Amino acid sequence: MIRTLVVASLLLTACSPAEAPSPAPSSTTPSDKAAASACTRVVRSIEAKDSPMGDVTTAMASIDSTDPAVREAGQRLGSAAKEAGDLWVKNDPTVDTGPANQRLADARQGMLTACTNLFGEYPWPFTRTPAPTPSR
Repeated sequence: MIRTLVVASLLLTACSPAEAPSPAPSSTTPSDKAAASACTRVVRSIEAKDSPMGDVTTAMASIDSTDPAVREAGQRLGSAAKEAGDLWVKNDPTVDTGPANQRLADARQGMLTACTNLFGEYPWPFTRTPAPTPSR
């Protein structure tokens, strides 16, 4: 009886694949993790009405994206965030920050558009934050 169990065990082992196939990525795991990170960050930034400093981090996250539209939107966001951030840090009451803030808002929207084009309509399955509400 023991010999039969050993033989059966060996036969089953020989018939099973040596390596189990790796699981397919789930719909909650995006293939472009850099874009997913940047997109999640820009949504949070819009929702929380963050200072421009957080947008620099978002722009840095977009650099490694495989999607050219996300990378380009991230570059525009980085430039606009730097400009608005410089004015925010200087806190000079004589300087009109409106145009810089508008460029930052436009760059955030451009990033959100690139993300929507890549991942579809928000909310994306890999985020857990509420959808941004338009501020008009």
